[in-house]
Amino acid sequence: MADTIGGGINEDGSLQNTIVIDEAQFSNIDIVGLENADVTELTINAPVSDVELGLKGDQDIAIAGARIVDSVITNEAGSGETASVVIGVTKAKNLTFETSGKGATDLSVPVGKMTKPTISTAKGNATDSITFGSSSTLKSADISTGKGSDTLTFNGRMKGKTTVESGKGNDVIQVNRQNGKGKLILSDFSKKDTLIVGNETFTLDNVDDAPNFIKFDA
Repeated sequence: MADTIGGGINEDGSLQNTIVIDEAQFSNIDIVGLENADVTELTINAPVSDVELGLKGDQDIAIAGARIVDSVITNEAGSGETASVVIGVTKAKNLTFETSGKGATDLSVPVGKMTKPTISTAKGNATDSITFGSSSTLKSADISTGKGSDTLTFNGRMKGKTTVESGKGNDVIQVNRQNGKGKLILSDFSKKDTLIVGNETFTLDNVDDAPNFIKFDA
């Protein structure tokens, strides 16, 4: 049976994030700062699965620790708000990050392995930031952002095929891949977009000169 934690109103009127987890796994997670705090911290002490997190945009959230599988994070923030989340677990597998509101996303994966995630931000003009740090490994991701001017940064190891649909904004894709044989597919790269690989900058005019592991079709 699943338990829902949080979802109330803090003393300053801000909304609390929500956490839905099976009661059998509740002892596997330590939660700090769910009420009256700027950041909700989740420490995964043992592997968990099917966790659901709802981000209201008033509190950041930071997740660290052991493996998390088949879980869903939902950006529920309203227009003008930003849902900020840092995921630093040893491995996140089949993670779904989805957006039900119009708020912006600030997603950071500084360390750990992320395998087969699906990440989608608001379809409107919110300005999103998605960053994979130099100590992370990303494998076979599916990422889509909306019409805003978004920034996507890939600084770590890449494996498999990661597809990015960055939308109609003036988007910047930065790649400083550490190693690995992964491919990055920019499915809708347009004249508004900029690709930066190391110290080199590419636009639609010179994409033929980009590294071979980056492709520009679906």
